[in-house]
Amino acid sequence: MAIVPELIRVFIVEDENLVRDTLAQSLELVNNINVVGSSDNISSSLEDIKMAKPDVIIVDVRLKDENGIEASKTLVKVMPSVKIIILSGYFNETLAANALAAGACAFLSKSIAISHLVAAIFHVMVHNSFYAPQFPDEVLEDIMVKNRTSKRMCALSKREKEVLQLIAKEYSTKEIARMLHISEKTVRNHKSNIMTKLGITSHVGLIKYAYYMAMI
Repeated sequence: MAIVPELIRVFIVEDENLVRDTLAQSLELVNNINVVGSSDNISSSLEDIKMAKPDVIIVDVRLKDENGIEASKTLVKVMPSVKIIILSGYFNETLAANALAAGACAFLSKSIAISHLVAAIFHVMVHNSFYAPQFPDEVLEDIMVKNRTSKRMCALSKREKEVLQLIAKEYSTKEIARMLHISEKTVRNHKSNIMTKLGITSHVGLIKYAYYMAMI
């Protein structure tokens, strides 16, 4: 069993000001928890997060211009001992599996009571197991299996993920080419590769998949 520090340092990454401030104020009222900082994304706040030296980082799954799960991979690389809790406004097993694969310790609903979030914070500090209480045990086990076996999203390169995200935001091939400084032919090639890797046969299917994976 892990040794829990007397004061758990928490950092909040949430792009909605009201939600972020409410979370911070609520957690500050809890004994043994100290909110050491907050930001609206991970990429531009990485140095601030590192300097705050949090024990736990709470990350919204959908951030402005950033996917919380994907961005959390960076946190795990530079702060391997930190515990990450992903908050999501909606659930599916694939998202939970991706959160686990990204190194998150918990996957929770944004609609939960603050007491449940506090319980999750203490859980991830003590137990070396994935915490997703909204899923029954058999579903959670299936998530573990999917995490070990699913390769679809991991098969996409960084550039392919960028192209998919821009396609889902309904930018044209010409606009994507200009934004990424590549040719239109290259954009079309990336789109074809993405569809092949994901087993998707239509443009609408790509948009639905991106939304399902919280990329938009």
